[in-house]
Amino acid sequence: MRSWIRDCAGPLSILLLCAFDSFGAEEGGAWTNLAGHVLKATPQTIQGQTVSFVQDGTEKTVDHPLSVFPPSEQERLRSRLQETTIPEGLQSAYEFSARILKRARLLRENGQTSEEDYRKTVESTLSALRRQAVPLVEQKKLSPERLDLILRELAPAEQ
Repeated sequence: MRSWIRDCAGPLSILLLCAFDSFGAEEGGAWTNLAGHVLKATPQTIQGQTVSFVQDGTEKTVDHPLSVFPPSEQERLRSRLQETTIPEGLQSAYEFSARILKRARLLRENGQTSEEDYRKTVESTLSALRRQAVPLVEQKKLSPERLDLILRELAPAEQ
């Protein structure tokens, strides 16, 4: 038994080291731009159309326009940073949903609708917005995680 453990210790430690190394890589990440170049860095913030990274190993801060990354990488960055800017193509549906929810809240606060009816309105409104977002999710212009963030921001207490 001890010889088996001794024989496996080397390969096992290499396997664990690789697992931890890949875990660490996810901490920062590798971000591929439109030209195919890979940036190994940790995204910090998105301000407008610029994303700031801290480069792995050097701890140097660098800024890049979002437009240098393909749409799927842009969405991955937005999701990673929990950015809730409404994507193009969902803006009008989002604004419409926000108006419905605001009106429903006012009706509930004024006692003009029941709590149950209010909850049904919230549920159906968020469900409709989620359906509107399906094409963007399928095109990888919006991740399911970021969609959930957007929905929680729209109706935080109701979910």
